[in-house]
Amino acid sequence: KITKFFRESIISSVAVRMPFIPRLASLLGLLSIIGSAGAFLPRPPVALLHGPSTRTSLKSSQGDTVTGTKFEETDEKKNPEKRPGHQVQGMPEVDPETAAKQERLREHQASCARLSWPEEIRGIMAQAGGFATLSTLHSKEGLEGYPLGSIVGFAVDDEGYPIFSFSGMSAHTKNVLVNPRASLCVTEPEFLGAADARTTVVGTMRILKGEERERAEEAYLKSHPNAYWVKFGDFTMFRMEELKEISFVGGFARAGSITPEEYSAASVDPCLGFAKPVMAHMNDDHGDSLKEYIRWIVGVDAELESVEMKRLDRFGFDCRVTQKGGSTGVLRVPFQGGEPVTERKDIKSAIVDLSKACAQRKAEAEAGAK
Repeated sequence: KITKFFRESIISSVAVRMPFIPRLASLLGLLSIIGSAGAFLPRPPVALLHGPSTRTSLKSSQGDTVTGTKFEETDEKKNPEKRPGHQVQGMPEVDPETAAKQERLREHQASCARLSWPEEIRGIMAQAGGFATLSTLHSKEGLEGYPLGSIVGFAVDDEGYPIFSFSGMSAHTKNVLVNPRASLCVTEPEFLGAADARTTVVGTMRILKGEERERAEEAYLKSHPNAYWVKFGDFTMFRMEELKEISFVGGFARAGSITPEEYSAASVDPCLGFAKPVMAHMNDDHGDSLKEYIRWIVGVDAELESVEMKRLDRFGFDCRVTQKGGSTGVLRVPFQGGEPVTERKDIKSAIVDLSKACAQRKAEAEAGAK
């Protein structure tokens, strides 16, 4: 029954069109691909397809039922293409018990306090020692206009603009000198797949000189302390500016965009500076406690193989949760009370409060079972 719960959760929330119901091989392949992203997605309501077809579909609700983020963004600035919701056709109804569990999980995750999208994107961009995919337009004869993807180191300046140190010999350097239009796709540090966050920034590359170059070099070396080549004479500092678009995917079925103005106005979450050692400590020494949080705070009663904290902010943390048998998803654990926690010493107290809440709920459940 547990396996059925997770499988039907995936099927009912993944937004993929499947024109032919009998294609079970395609469905099984889909499940294996998206298992890491959708294992804990609860089921949205049933809707009928428009038109003469008599097949039913499970249409997405208005929000990602794990994260609470909208599937169908109504703000045209964030969704200018007016992307529709996703559909999975021809899947059977789930039993009432499973549906009730899915609904409780959806309600809990939708109620969790979170960073705003601009804050989350600023945090991804501010990661130390970051590498990302820079896409430029080819300038090589015979390939003009074709995109070229390059893995490059990057940092950000005080305004959040990406800065780079490029060799004059690199193909991407030659490209931006001819056509400065480019995009940068950045993943969160713990990125493993579709369940994890990434952002793409589109803008114009500009060479930095004089004092601007000196400030950029300092910021780059702060993020990449071993990048001694920054001072080489054949390396040039660039900054991506005149941002045209900032798109964001926070996990499966959690996608949209923000404006450059929203990005510039946002700040990096204060917990980013100490999140890495805190998460490492919890994952190395308190794995059982993390499982307890998923069981008693989030409400997942399936047997779990592992739970790892992957992102920490002032409102709580996200965990990568692996069920016995291999299904994996990302779930949110909010701090008690919903108040922001911004100091490292207070994070410890907030985590202790979670453990106390777990103990209380466990005791209440045991008392009720007698």
